[in-house]
Amino acid sequence: MLITLSRRALTRPTMRRVLRLLPLPQAVYRSLHFRDVVTLSAGPGADFRMHHFGYQVENDLYWAGYGRGWEATSLRLWALLAKRADVILDIGANTGVYALAAQAVNPAARIFAFEPVPRIAQRLAANAALNGASIAVVIAGASDQTGHATIFEPDAEHAYSASLTREMLGAAPQMLESKVPVTRIDAFAVAHGLRRVDLVKIDAERHEPEVLAGFGDRLARDRPSLLVEVLDRAMGERLSPLLSGPGYLSFRVDERMGIVPDDILGRHPGNYLLCRPDVADGLGIREGRRHADLAND
Repeated sequence: MLITLSRRALTRPTMRRVLRLLPLPQAVYRSLHFRDVVTLSAGPGADFRMHHFGYQVENDLYWAGYGRGWEATSLRLWALLAKRADVILDIGANTGVYALAAQAVNPAARIFAFEPVPRIAQRLAANAALNGASIAVVIAGASDQTGHATIFEPDAEHAYSASLTREMLGAAPQMLESKVPVTRIDAFAVAHGLRRVDLVKIDAERHEPEVLAGFGDRLARDRPSLLVEVLDRAMGERLSPLLSGPGYLSFRVDERMGIVPDDILGRHPGNYLLCRPDVADGLGIREGRRHADLAND
């Protein structure tokens, strides 16, 4: 009954706002899709707008709220990191939630959002335009080469798992292939006059080792904070040698519990934070930190 009534109300913004005040269970709100422009908040005074295109991520963000549903701990941590960064890269931006949140909490930062799939990059650009944002949308992937590469994606209107690594989609029968521009980050930084890079999110669907290799000596030189998706131990073993030089501390992001020190990448699949000791101390996470406490800074 609630789902039936709620779906009828979804076409009316006033009714949506009323429904949003209710403690809707996930099983209910995940069925309440609509299309409109919505407002989210990454913290006090850090609101941003984005198109709800009818897909799952923005749906979770709208009904549960930023930092309370999809990638809850990662988003709270990201907002804290972005406040302290001057140059921010969102690699694998999709429709731009991380880039938009960074701009909302730190309007002075230079933000570059990389999305190689053109139709998704158009949605990312539309979200950036809603906020008058200074986000630079880069219609390219990040890799260990500059030029063009093949991207693999499911045959769907919108993809969350497009990858420059074929193995990500396995033997999916409806997989699409196309050529997209790719760039090394060290070359990109030189071309755009970036003296240093401070913060990077990498969600490249098993292409993370190639992304980090493309930083070249910038990784050891700039030592940016990295929020990286690591899907398994095998991926972690490929990433670890690339990260040993900068002297990073490693933390697993538990999306419900908080930040957990963990030096074995991929022990649990999900996002990991790699950062300098001084960054960890500044955030008070060296010994870990609860999810709820990440909203207090």
